[in-house]
Amino acid sequence: MRKISVIIIILLTCSGIAAVPINIFHTNDTHGVYVPRIIKSGERTSQLGGYTTLEHFLNLERQKAPRSLYLDAGDQQTGSIFSALKHNGAVGGRVIEVFNSLALDASTFGNHEFDLSYANTLKLVQLADYPFISSNLQDKDARAFGGTPYKIFTLDSLRVGVLGLTLEELPEKVKRENVRDITILPYKQAIDKYLDEVDKQSDLIVILSHLGQPADSLLAMGLDDRIDLIIGGHSHVQIDKPWLVNGIYITSAGSHTEFLGKLELDVTNDRITSYKSTLIPMWTPEIMAQTALGSHLQSIADSLDTEMGKTIAILPKDWIPDKFAETAVSRWMAEALLAEYNEDYQADLALLNCGGFRKKLSKGPITLKDMHEMLPFGNYVVLFSCYGRDLLNLDGINQKHALDKPYDIIQSSAEGWKSKRSCFGLGKPRSAYYINGKKLDPDKIYRVVSHDYVAGQWDKYLGFEPFDVQETGELILDASLRQVIKQYGLKN
Repeated sequence: MRKISVIIIILLTCSGIAAVPINIFHTNDTHGVYVPRIIKSGERTSQLGGYTTLEHFLNLERQKAPRSLYLDAGDQQTGSIFSALKHNGAVGGRVIEVFNSLALDASTFGNHEFDLSYANTLKLVQLADYPFISSNLQDKDARAFGGTPYKIFTLDSLRVGVLGLTLEELPEKVKRENVRDITILPYKQAIDKYLDEVDKQSDLIVILSHLGQPADSLLAMGLDDRIDLIIGGHSHVQIDKPWLVNGIYITSAGSHTEFLGKLELDVTNDRITSYKSTLIPMWTPEIMAQTALGSHLQSIADSLDTEMGKTIAILPKDWIPDKFAETAVSRWMAEALLAEYNEDYQADLALLNCGGFRKKLSKGPITLKDMHEMLPFGNYVVLFSCYGRDLLNLDGINQKHALDKPYDIIQSSAEGWKSKRSCFGLGKPRSAYYINGKKLDPDKIYRVVSHDYVAGQWDKYLGFEPFDVQETGELILDASLRQVIKQYGLKN
């Protein structure tokens, strides 16, 4: 009887029925978090995240898992001063250097990989030792943007096929000129284009998705059972237990290096037959092994603290951004931009999108580093003209965006909205609007100071196409720095 059992096990193994285990580690939306975040709870102080902590946990988990992959679902860039550094010819090159050191197996493009320019994105791809997999982004020659529509990984007897998707709304998330040479295929069309050839070469198929929720779930509803797993990004959601949608598992690891996702899978006959999912909280241990990456990052952090860590101003109140409401920071930024440009450029008002402010700053001392991380996008100041009636229309658009939240709202510097309404049209309707102390004239042409992202995305933000557009060539960051130092700078 024992001999028969052994024969059956051998036959099952030879026929491919025996389960093959694999571990998949995953991150998403890491946003250049190069040092841990300090968290205080009572008298206790802890540190969470950062690249060296990520390296620590990856090393620990890899030692337990001889057969593994590390995959990332995009948005490695934008959010810290570290990701704004230029290295080897690319802004964000230091971030790529880190993921090379972490032995990342593959990533897909997030929208923030395109924040600077088309050329900068291509340079990031060139610097990476790992592929940026893109199944739905095509260059002007109809080839996969970045050169890798899918990737097959062979781990002993197991073959893993990985595809990648980036959100179709990409031209609305970045400056349109950055992606004007890119064609974005519908998600299912892109997957179907490559699925047959990937399936022939794979036992397990994974989609790296930077679409967000609920787009991942909607995508899964339209896919067939050859797809096993979607690792998602963009929405910053933490999925402790993978969702099962139409037979496809969906997971995501939060954001900002706070968690390392770990999937322990058994694969049998091209299907996941069992799994265990863990989101490992990346609390920095008190004692970590010193590594080359850790030493390198500490050296850069020390240099940045020296160059960028000096106090430049004292804020009189907290600056806490909110995409869908006027705040102290959005109001100050709009008024500061107008103050900077109204004399030389005869601007009447300033318009800024509230989603452009990305870091909470507490009342008290702030540094150059704080301002860089508050305004991380590299937008350039522009001026344009519009009619008073366009501004009235914008008021209605803002009210809708504040309620439905398809896009962030626009902050105006106009005093007519300052005390009576919250950020253009939010609050009780009124019969008149005022700019520079005068009732708005629907037929008058007004000069607006803004930046190139708002001007380029006029159809979703403004509802009117600006005319007489004038580029200043100045970064909004530089204009804001001059104003914050002028208004709140340290007194000599």
